[in-house]
Amino acid sequence: MLSLRPSLKDAIWGGFRLFERYRKGSGERLAESWELSTHADGHSRLSDGRTLQDRLAMEPWLAGGSVHQDGTIPILAKLIDARLPLSVQVHPDDDGARRHGELSGKTECWYILDADPNAWIYHGLRKSLTRTELEQHVREGTIESVLRKVPVHAGDVFFIPAGTLHALGGGILCFELQQSSNVTYRVFDYDRRDHAGKPRMLHLQEALDVATLTPTPREIPGLGQPRTINGLTRRMIVCCDQFAMEELTLNGEGVVDVPRRQFAGLFLVEGQCRAASCRPQSRQTREDELLLTPGLTAFLAAEESILLRGKARAFLFSPSN
Repeated sequence: MLSLRPSLKDAIWGGFRLFERYRKGSGERLAESWELSTHADGHSRLSDGRTLQDRLAMEPWLAGGSVHQDGTIPILAKLIDARLPLSVQVHPDDDGARRHGELSGKTECWYILDADPNAWIYHGLRKSLTRTELEQHVREGTIESVLRKVPVHAGDVFFIPAGTLHALGGGILCFELQQSSNVTYRVFDYDRRDHAGKPRMLHLQEALDVATLTPTPREIPGLGQPRTINGLTRRMIVCCDQFAMEELTLNGEGVVDVPRRQFAGLFLVEGQCRAASCRPQSRQTREDELLLTPGLTAFLAAEESILLRGKARAFLFSPSN
């Protein structure tokens, strides 16, 4: 088990919930905390200062078969504090990303951790459009009129497949699991200006090339019913071609097994617990026991068996094989 230090990001729509709830940063405005990442735009680091990517490049067995030769992994997990609405945007799928010179597309999933009264998101189109109709709405600044506006509350889950026009509204704190990509094409940004006073860049043609022109289903692939063994209740939140995530509710103790060909990430939402490796004592190291507190993310190595003790709620996530 490896305790991770996040890469912190700010943006004009960021807020202060990441510090208030999880003590991320030092109290300054923050937009995102990249909890588990080997992406070049924001690396997770270990307690010794090395990046997670460096460690995995040297010891690829830690990630099983879910690691590339350079130590990068196919998923990225982050916290997002949207004090103000994010831009209306879209991400390409893998084929669309490659057409634009990028390595990977971006399918993602949101778990709403906290939401102000009357908070909302945009989740795809309300009705099917032609490319010409979509372009007209974007150019005329009327894109919001054709988007599905959905009220949100803490505990809601949303699946955002690549190609979906979407946006987080203001007053939302969420956990996002996604493909390891930072490709975003903005189509509308409320006429906001950047720190230099210039309009933020839009990406009309790129967005039109990859946007889905039909409404996105609300169904979440793989969403399951809770199942309890001893003191651990597990519920599948999402399971798609790119990743899977479970919600864990711990009241006592329970065991989590990591598959042989995968790694997993564990993010503690609330509560406190101890995580200890169930490996034979002769193989124990200082990395085989962690105290998990709210906001901490741990990397769990492939083929590990982890005993959790305490009272807590957490997310367990991994790439899909």
